[in-house]
Amino acid sequence: MSSSTKESLAAALKQMMAVKPIDKITVKDLVEICGVNRQTFYYHFDDVYDLLEWVFEEDANRVLPHEVVFDHWREDVLMYMRYLQENSVFTLNVYNSNSRLYMLRYLEGKMAECIRSFAVIVSEGMNIDRQDFEFTVKFYAKIAIGFIAHWMDLGMQMPKEITEERILRVMENSVESILARFQIK
Repeated sequence: MSSSTKESLAAALKQMMAVKPIDKITVKDLVEICGVNRQTFYYHFDDVYDLLEWVFEEDANRVLPHEVVFDHWREDVLMYMRYLQENSVFTLNVYNSNSRLYMLRYLEGKMAECIRSFAVIVSEGMNIDRQDFEFTVKFYAKIAIGFIAHWMDLGMQMPKEITEERILRVMENSVESILARFQIK
């Protein structure tokens, strides 16, 4: 029952976000849709933003890769943008709210996990200081999130000069190249 209640509240939040900004959605709105009382909501979540955070976690764990696999890194990277595009109403609602920074930090953390998993593979056998390794991971995660934020600023419309193919071309062998520059000889 607990899991289905949380899922119902999450579905209600997504439904409301199609018609109302996240900053205007109340607990009352959500419990009315679900047919539960406020105590039930507060048993599971502290507030609407706590529910939003749970939705991020659940969606990420269900849909997004936890690591970038060397053999199909291109598909793993593109999965992030496709997820955001397929959920554009939800994504832009959160992005254009007071929760923007939370969402960008969350996505940056997930992106860093993926980049780190890839970087571990491509740096195998290299002698790289841990701080330099982490700097490279954070550098790429911030670049990716900066681009995603720019894309959201444009209403998630991809300008013709920026295509998936160009993004992938820029990333091709670049993590490996940067890590090689930090190799201790």
